[in-house]
Amino acid sequence: MAGHRHSRRRFRLSPSLANRLTIGFAIAFAVLTGLAVIGVARFLQQRQDFEDATARSYQTEIEARTDLFQSRDAAAARATIVAQKRQRQVLRDEISSETRDTALLVGAGLIAGLTGAALLFTGLIASMRRPLEDLVDASGRLAGGDLDARVQIGGLAETATLGGAFNEMAEELQRRAGERDQLDRMKDEFVLTASHELRSPLTSVQGFAELLLLEREKLDPKQAETVEVILDNTRHLVRLLNDLLDLARSDAGRLTIKPVPTDAASLIEDAVRTMRGQFDSRRQRLALGFEPGLPQIEADRDRIRQVMVNLLTNANEYCPEGAGIEVKVRRAGADVEIDVIDDGPGIPAEQLEHIFERFSRGDAGETQRVGGTGLGLAISRSLIELHGGTIEAESTLGGGSAFRFRLPAAPSPVSAEAERSPSEAS
Repeated sequence: MAGHRHSRRRFRLSPSLANRLTIGFAIAFAVLTGLAVIGVARFLQQRQDFEDATARSYQTEIEARTDLFQSRDAAAARATIVAQKRQRQVLRDEISSETRDTALLVGAGLIAGLTGAALLFTGLIASMRRPLEDLVDASGRLAGGDLDARVQIGGLAETATLGGAFNEMAEELQRRAGERDQLDRMKDEFVLTASHELRSPLTSVQGFAELLLLEREKLDPKQAETVEVILDNTRHLVRLLNDLLDLARSDAGRLTIKPVPTDAASLIEDAVRTMRGQFDSRRQRLALGFEPGLPQIEADRDRIRQVMVNLLTNANEYCPEGAGIEVKVRRAGADVEIDVIDDGPGIPAEQLEHIFERFSRGDAGETQRVGGTGLGLAISRSLIELHGGTIEAESTLGGGSAFRFRLPAAPSPVSAEAERSPSEAS
């Protein structure tokens, strides 16, 4: 019984393109061959009948001529000769007409067979076209990030198999994407928890180290140096944890801001004032320029100050001693644009493409070692985008760099009042 089922499954005609083409070619070949055989057979039979009838006519005429030569019933012999000539002419006309009819019949059959084959192949192509178009459309949506993209399985065996394979691939991608999202959430939760738990003891260590340095005169040089090393490394770890916390919050969608109308000039001056000591220690020239009449910006003051400190710290660390750094603040349409420009070594093009990616750090040159986590610019981009602004970088190798970000201007009281008036009137 099992063998019988296997046999039926083995010899069953599957609706595949190959089988349908094979059957179509076989039918078309059989029809065309049959028409050709029938046409040739009929033509040969007609020629044979014509030749036989012509031979009999000539035989009868020869017998009549013999009778005429021997002077036996001359009148009847002459009539027979004339009749046989007429009959042969009729036979020639008939064979011409029958040959033409046979050729037309065979030609019409061949045209009909070819037309049927063309219709068959056109139908097969049409039956493949729709599934393939659906597959191409679903592939485009899947490539665009729509992991729910699927195709309906059906039609020819080949397209059905291809559609099934595509659906399996899409399901596997969706499953892996779900696992990846889950792992990302677990990672973010771990980073948030670990960073938060580590920051408290590190803050205590930093506080005690600062207290010890306040009583430097009670310490010998070696002890003071050791406390300074502890304080520097603790501060570095605190900055790293803060960056990791911000990055984890950003990935988890928990990085929040509280934008309020803020004076752009005082905000930028505050950030520059914080960094001026570091620039002075390296004899770097820091210039600040404001366009008059700047509007207020809609910003979270602490977060934008963090962005400015990140940009100024990069300029301070990557530029050599004696370099010049300029901060420009001006209005750009409905936004306020802030530029941090330096005349440092510049950034290679291959690094500039990834400058805002996490853990991306530029090359400061052989004579300069720069610390940091490579997270500052990635966090800065997240903060600027949360404000509805944009940030970009331009650089020429050997010609300096420029970091530029834009923030939306806060609506003026007059325009805000004008926006409220229609609703209040209604």
